[in-house]
Amino acid sequence: MKKKIVSIILVLILLSASVITFAADEDELKDKKNDLKNDIKETEQKIDQIQDKKDEAKSEIEKLNDEIAQKSYEVDVITEELNKLNGEVSKIKVELEEEQKKYDDQYEALKSRMIAQYKIGSVSYLDVLLNASSLTDFISRYYIIEKVASYDSKMLDQIEEKKEKIETSKTELEKKQNEVKEKQSKLKLEEIALSNKRTIKSDYINQLSDEERELEKEKDKLEKELKTTENELAEIARKAAEAAGGGGFVYAGGKIEWPCPNYSRISSYFGYRGSAATGGVGSSNHKGIDIAAAKGNSIIAAEDGVVIKVSNTCSHNYAKTYKTRCKCGGGYGNYLMVSHGSLVTIYAHCTSILVSNGQKVKRGQQIATVGCTGYSTGNHLHFGTLLNGTYVNPMQYFNK
Repeated sequence: MKKKIVSIILVLILLSASVITFAADEDELKDKKNDLKNDIKETEQKIDQIQDKKDEAKSEIEKLNDEIAQKSYEVDVITEELNKLNGEVSKIKVELEEEQKKYDDQYEALKSRMIAQYKIGSVSYLDVLLNASSLTDFISRYYIIEKVASYDSKMLDQIEEKKEKIETSKTELEKKQNEVKEKQSKLKLEEIALSNKRTIKSDYINQLSDEERELEKEKDKLEKELKTTENELAEIARKAAEAAGGGGFVYAGGKIEWPCPNYSRISSYFGYRGSAATGGVGSSNHKGIDIAAAKGNSIIAAEDGVVIKVSNTCSHNYAKTYKTRCKCGGGYGNYLMVSHGSLVTIYAHCTSILVSNGQKVKRGQQIATVGCTGYSTGNHLHFGTLLNGTYVNPMQYFNK
């Protein structure tokens, strides 16, 4: 009889030791898991911020492209105008050269006549007139001399007048030509400045893309580490259930009891939900369901089993934000785990826990009360299920 009692005591000691070891390891892993989730959220926020900056820079580049296209069009228009002016200036120069040649030729003719007159010496226009053979010849000679002199003078005046007009036109065209050249240079400089801005923005986007890739790598690394941590937690839960021997309970499948009788709604389901950046508080893979209920409402055991874990030291029983998040119990606050054999159930964020490690519980028995401990934004029960150490959707086990 004494040997039997000693054996029982040894079994209980071993069971207690395994539960204590499990509790210590699990708390450490839950803290790590919570930190990893927070790191992932912060990384996601940084990625979102970078994407916002990239979108803003891309929008600015599109605007710059429009401005560059407009400047390029203006440069083309002004260049066409300048080419037209260049053509007109060239044409004016040719006209001016032609008029100058006419002037020079006329002037040379006049000089030749004056030189010829000088060489005649004493022979003057009067001599030419007096040597006329008749009155008709006299009048004819006089008329010719007068016409020649008048023609020379008139032609020189006309050519000079036309030259002045051409010179004036040339001056005005060259002035306009210089103005257009100056405007063209200014537009080209503006186009170059816009292109430089676009290059700077493109380099900035490339830099942001490099940062984004590094953050994505960091996020992948954190998510892999988180998955490893969750697997370790699941394995600990499985081993703890084995160590407790299910308390003599064997889960044979079928429906379980709804763990929070007086609830208002399911505020978050198993699987994906929003991140802290979008107002949510969970990871992208929520490991249970959140059942919203009033503070102090009853939480009951979903099935017959044995309590394999109790964490009941969190006093932060109020709503938190992402910035004021609580790490108690790895973010679960006050929580407990019950083994039903191959199935383990988890009850988190409790105000109080009414059972202890190693205690056998019956289906429907009150084991805790609803609260807002740990990382929680409002009063609710986080309820999770592990089947053979793997997190599964609790909804499949209910009659609801």
